[in-house]
Amino acid sequence: MIRRLVFVSVLSVLSAGCFEKEENKQPVANQTLTVSAVQTKTKDVDLAFEYTGKAQGSKETEVRARVGGILLKRNYTEGSNVQAGQVLFEIDPEPYKIALDKATAQLDQQTADLNAAEKQFERVKSLGEKGFSSSKAQDDAEARVLSIRASINVAKAAYEDAKLNYEYTKVTAPISGTTSMEVHSEGSLISTAGENSLLTTITQYDPIYAVFSMSDNELFKLVDMVKKGYIRNPRGTDEVKAKIELADGSVYDKDGVINFINPMVDKDTGTLKLRAVFDNPKQQIIPGQFLRVSLEGLTRQNAIVLPKTAVMQGANGSFVYVVGADGKVATRPVVTGYTTKAGEWIIDEGLEENETVVLDNLVKIKPGMPVNVKLQETVPSSGSVSQTAGIASQSVQKTTE
Repeated sequence: MIRRLVFVSVLSVLSAGCFEKEENKQPVANQTLTVSAVQTKTKDVDLAFEYTGKAQGSKETEVRARVGGILLKRNYTEGSNVQAGQVLFEIDPEPYKIALDKATAQLDQQTADLNAAEKQFERVKSLGEKGFSSSKAQDDAEARVLSIRASINVAKAAYEDAKLNYEYTKVTAPISGTTSMEVHSEGSLISTAGENSLLTTITQYDPIYAVFSMSDNELFKLVDMVKKGYIRNPRGTDEVKAKIELADGSVYDKDGVINFINPMVDKDTGTLKLRAVFDNPKQQIIPGQFLRVSLEGLTRQNAIVLPKTAVMQGANGSFVYVVGADGKVATRPVVTGYTTKAGEWIIDEGLEENETVVLDNLVKIKPGMPVNVKLQETVPSSGSVSQTAGIASQSVQKTTE
């Protein structure tokens, strides 16, 4: 009897425990999931595209000898600024002075011969009119005048050539700018052939160019967005502003503008070269310097901005979850564009203003599910777009739609 009572008591305890566990497993009925969401608003977002570029002088000219000879003198300090027309080098002028004197003497002789021939022709012509000279004598006198005139033209050309060569012994600066090191020292024999004619290089620092490359896909995307009216220049012009960030992270205090886009795509890299021009009066930027170039002055109009966490990637592309007026969740395909500096997506297509987009619990909700919405502040409107060396990477949160 005692054993029987103990067995019944044990069964009662176990049954009570199992019943209690079953009760604990019962779900809470009619509990609706609460999600955070934002209400979409349209706003204008300033665009800024960043690239790695290189400084280049607005003019870079090689100074070469145009006549050969001994380099006698250098009249400037290497690395200094020179003015256009300034004499930089002097080549031994003596051989060219002799050639010029010879050409001058020959021209003077031909001029004197012409003077005598013209007088002789006038006398023969006068005698012919009186019947004291034959027609042949007149023709010969006239022919001599014409021959000497032709010889004078040759002598004048020889004189101009000799004069020019003599002037070339003084090598002048073709442009104003900063000189490089000399290539040949004083006393060297200079020729006009090949690299032996190079004396120095002059670079114009002000203005200065910043040259960089843009992918052809990015350019086509920008053009397409402009055509669709997504992007405009608030200045109402085609001018695109540029800024420079130096290697130490400081921003150059003068703005530039894009003044050239290469019409040809580089077949090896698939990129287009662009050039921005900047005033550089203090020569703070020097050719060859690597720079970070930012293109500004473009505005993405009526943009809808969302946190990246709100954008999902499914089998058919990017999508977001929206909550309708009935409080139920629905999927909405979207097309993402650029990203802001704060890391949000700009939505190009798929959403309108005043739609409710879910931000969290994305793996717990499904289309058609009712949810409670907790609205949060809208995405900050101050973040300008920053694209480093091209279009933003289309990386979004991976999930299954």
